Amino acid sequence: MGRLKDVRAYLDDRRRVVAEVEARLCALQAKYESFFAEVCQAREAELVQLIGHATGAAAALPEWFVAELEAERRAVEADLDQQVARLGEQRANLAAQAEALRQESVAAEQELRQQNVALDREEEELKARSAALLARLDDYNRRIRGLGSGFGFFANLFRMRALQAERRLLDAEQADAAARIEGLRSRWAAVSVAHAAAEQERTTRWTGLETEAAAVAAKLEALAATRPQMVSRSAVERVLDRRRTAFRDPATGAPCPRCAVLNPPQAHFCHICAARATPDRPDLAGSVEEVAELNHHHRRFADGMKACQEIIGLLRGLGSGIEAFTKSVDDMIASEKKYPLPKLSIEVPEASRAWGTNLEIFRDQVSGDQSLHPQELAATVTGLLAQVFTADAIRAYFECMGAELTARAKEQWK
Repeated sequence: MGRLKDVRAYLDDRRRVVAEVEARLCALQAKYESFFAEVCQAREAELVQLIGHATGAAAALPEWFVAELEAERRAVEADLDQQVARLGEQRANLAAQAEALRQESVAAEQELRQQNVALDREEEELKARSAALLARLDDYNRRIRGLGSGFGFFANLFRMRALQAERRLLDAEQADAAARIEGLRSRWAAVSVAHAAAEQERTTRWTGLETEAAAVAAKLEALAATRPQMVSRSAVERVLDRRRTAFRDPATGAPCPRCAVLNPPQAHFCHICAARATPDRPDLAGSVEEVAELNHHHRRFADGMKACQEIIGLLRGLGSGIEAFTKSVDDMIASEKKYPLPKLSIEVPEASRAWGTNLEIFRDQVSGDQSLHPQELAATVTGLLAQVFTADAIRAYFECMGAELTARAKEQWK
């Protein structure tokens, strides 16, 4: 029978395999990103060349191209008008919210000043009352001293006792006045603190709204400044996006001189690294054909890289789950050392071990040809992901081990 340390060793081994697969995929993803940058660069160069044709004399362009281009220009103009309208409305709303906060701040400041004036007036009245009471106390003290001098003390003893009630009343009134003054000052301090906090919150919100409004204004200015170029580029891209290239099986073609990957004979660019395979065709028809091919490579690369990123995310989540479970096992090992507990007898459940072997299968599937296209790599592991690495299966893997830990602990650590 195994021990907790054996369970931990198993988890360490599974984490190592996950890390190997993740490292492999991350290295491939970095390579794909560099190739994708090459595809984007080549696509941009051809697109600029084609835009030059599109902005030239219409008489030199095919009728189908002119017709589609004008239709797309109108559509792009309409879309831009809607975007400008939305941004304008957004900027106006942000400005209105900022102004409302400013007005709220002004009103709060005025209210604070009014409260200050009212509290100041009340405090001055209390101070005057306090001064009058102090004067009455001085008069009282003089009277007491006069009654208590010489033999007058015995003669005026009863009168002095009668005056004690007046002294108590004066003391109470003076204490009340002092308490009211202190209360006013406390109220003012509380009002000031509350106002400062509210003003800080308003200032933060106002600054955020002003910043956001400025960003929207900058977008509007950029749209206005680049509108002609945006219309031309977007219209050309939309026309070309509808054209698809027939990219045949590259296995029958020649290898790329840069990356040695096979490409079909009619390819203008390598479908992996975008190296040019044929001389540039500067004419309109040639540019259309070349951009259509590069758009094809661009779409496939983007889709494949997105799929690879999702696979990497799944692996990282699985690795985090193993780390968290390992932490639980470490806590139990620490409990064995800290408390007088027997060494737990436990084995990794067979169901968990069986599922865990899929990690080696996963590793083998992504350890093949490094020149594999990202879309092809994603397709390679699609079946395994759909059938084995599902959310339910991963959850069951951990829950099975967790249930075994709980059951053995309850059974042996009574």
